[in-house]
Amino acid sequence: QLAVMFGLLAGTLLGMALGSTDFSGVSHGPLFSFPQLLPFGWPIFDLSASLPLLIYAVISMAEATGQTIATAEIVNSTQNVQQAIPRTIRGDAVMSLLGGIFGTSLIITSGENIGVVRTTNVKSRFVTAAAGGLLILIAIFAPLVRLATCLPGSVVCGTAVIVFSIIGVIGIDMIAREPLHTPGKTYALAMGLAMGMLPILVPGLYQNFPAGVQMVFGNGMAAGTLTAILVNSLFNWSEKRTQARVKS
Repeated sequence: QLAVMFGLLAGTLLGMALGSTDFSGVSHGPLFSFPQLLPFGWPIFDLSASLPLLIYAVISMAEATGQTIATAEIVNSTQNVQQAIPRTIRGDAVMSLLGGIFGTSLIITSGENIGVVRTTNVKSRFVTAAAGGLLILIAIFAPLVRLATCLPGSVVCGTAVIVFSIIGVIGIDMIAREPLHTPGKTYALAMGLAMGMLPILVPGLYQNFPAGVQMVFGNGMAAGTLTAILVNSLFNWSEKRTQARVKS
């Protein structure tokens, strides 16, 4: 259960031994750091500034959908996922609204946490709430924040590779248990994977497209999810229309 933490500690100690880690800045600076309310002044609605954020919100909704399904799969949740997904998205929206008071960007679900849950096998929501409380305390106690920034980038990236690989394994397991004999599901999966992998395999593919298109299709998660939903919906609509014709 502590493999991820031990990996971070071992990598950090190795970085210290090799001289690639510098903790001299931890002791410099204030002891506490409190957030400032409305650091950019009172909110002003600007349509041109809101449109990119709306697109980003749609991308976040697509990511939250897949991540909620994956989390429910890991914890063996008995809740209806179709009801849990809207609650997750509404929770993100409420926290984004509250976060704006402190000058933060939109709040999104974190895919890394899915891999951490699977790795540690800790599935209690109370542990999650306690971890959130600890993060708040760490954010207020400035030396701990400075200590976290001293972690070697290679160690953090190495941990992320393991965590995201676990997420990939979870996805493969979910796909393996889904019957794909119908054309709709086959094409939805194939086109979703294709659109999701394109930004990774062909960097800069959408660089000449408008900013909104780049924001949506340049994000593999969003492009793949939205494409799969669209293709699956089209096949379902076509199938229902065909059945209606047969009955008539």
